[in-house]
Amino acid sequence: MKKKAVVISLCSVCFAAWIFGVIYTNVRAERPVVKTYSINEPVPYESDYFRRSDNILRGYTATVLGSEILPYDAYAEKYNIDLPEVGTDEFGNPVYRPEYVYDIEVKFANTDNEDGGIDMFDTLLVNGDALMLRADEYLWDKMYPQLAGSYSFRLRPNTEKVFHIPFVVESVYSKRYPIEKIKKQKMALVISQYPVKKIIEIP
Repeated sequence: MKKKAVVISLCSVCFAAWIFGVIYTNVRAERPVVKTYSINEPVPYESDYFRRSDNILRGYTATVLGSEILPYDAYAEKYNIDLPEVGTDEFGNPVYRPEYVYDIEVKFANTDNEDGGIDMFDTLLVNGDALMLRADEYLWDKMYPQLAGSYSFRLRPNTEKVFHIPFVVESVYSKRYPIEKIKKQKMALVISQYPVKKIIEIP
């Protein structure tokens, strides 16, 4: 009985030490500085990045030119995209299709960067920490077939290009965020995470 009590005590001490270590690490973890920008304001990427510190976009800028919320089918029709028929899965349930598209028009420019590339997979449209929207893979691929299915692209030095980024609500959020609700949300485009988190507010 005494041996069992000693084992339980040791386990409790180890668990408490682990909890303390996790809390201590999180408290001391370096938080990114947040910088907020406005629509029509060129935002320099500088040495900030998402997940890879070797993908430096110094020389690139992003400028949000406008935004629009459209039903998914209407968005596809506007940009002459043929949508596949809504099929069913192996259980006979309809395959999920987003209700709407939050279209963000962005001008990307590159002055002298020859190595970095912009990654649309990490470029998110967010509402604080509650909602994160990612570009729709199917629409993105159909709008920019020259990228051959890639979320990433590069611009030649001294060039610029305007993209329409088709953000959609993931199926896990679809019932919580109908189109009427999302129109009332204050959204922002995140173009970097570290060491500076740069966000462009969408009016």
